[in-house]
Amino acid sequence: MKSKEEILNSYYSQGADGMPEISADGLLKAMDEYRNQAEEQAFNAARELNDTDHTYPTFAIYKASLEKAIEPKDNLADGIRLIADSILPQFLPNDPNAQKLSFNLKTNGITYTAYYSKNIQGYWEFQDYTG
Repeated sequence: MKSKEEILNSYYSQGADGMPEISADGLLKAMDEYRNQAEEQAFNAARELNDTDHTYPTFAIYKASLEKAIEPKDNLADGIRLIADSILPQFLPNDPNAQKLSFNLKTNGITYTAYYSKNIQGYWEFQDYTG
């Protein structure tokens, strides 16, 4: 196992003035390497505590299974809903009998239309967006 210093030293370069320096990218890589090393140590320590049949035979297979488990989310839809919900009070209709409303919002240079409808309890619920 490498020490923190050994990992950091592998990402240093020599600056124009002759002094050792590390770039932000190098520092991030060093931190990631150290984190992966610590995770692998924890994985191996847990295996030593439990000698039964293991779900993952190696740390690499375990890490690969974590990558597969992460499903992509529709961040755009979540972001638009968050923005629309936060500005909804500005667009509430004066007519208490209104059952639907829509309004435009702009984010990242694109205009979207948010659609709401009133539920049975009388609260406005986000339905959809277009844009």
